[in-house]
Amino acid sequence: MNNEKLDEELLKEVEEENTDALEELITKYSPKINGIINKYKQKAHTLGLDTKDLYQEGLIGLIKAIKTYKQEKDASFKTYSTILIEREILDSIKTNDRIKYKTLNSAISLDNYLETEDNSLYSFVSDTRNTIDSDLINEEEEEELKKQLTEFELKVFELKMDGKTNNEISLILDKNTRSIENTIQRIKIKIKEINK
Repeated sequence: MNNEKLDEELLKEVEEENTDALEELITKYSPKINGIINKYKQKAHTLGLDTKDLYQEGLIGLIKAIKTYKQEKDASFKTYSTILIEREILDSIKTNDRIKYKTLNSAISLDNYLETEDNSLYSFVSDTRNTIDSDLINEEEEEELKKQLTEFELKVFELKMDGKTNNEISLILDKNTRSIENTIQRIKIKIKEINK
């Protein structure tokens, strides 16, 4: 029995609410989902997307294909499902891409502020903050901040305080520059919280 006929039979069984047939179709098309994910793996990784999340998106595309496929269509179920699976995965990537760049475009680079001789915590935020009291942040507040930072944020913070640029930090910590910039934004938010 060829694959198209097997698909047609399984689809009929799914219409009759046969859960085994549905599971069989999902198992059969799971490698297809993974193959499409591999096509976009690099882009997804850049956006911080987990392949498990992309697999779920691909699965949604497959389920949509199973529910909406009509056998009188010109395309086979394999072709039709591939299109829907890829569309769901791409939509997820594009959505995350928009969110990421919206965040990055509203972020302010701190390199200019931290390449000066005055590398105090105050200089870390003073020129970019409107709501923070202009008094210097004392050692006690700096200790409080360090308690609130994650291990990675603390490393970035300390490297910034040592006068390192974002590019230098990205090389030292083996992370991309965007990741470092995002971490700095999170640190700034925590600083603002301490100074409320």
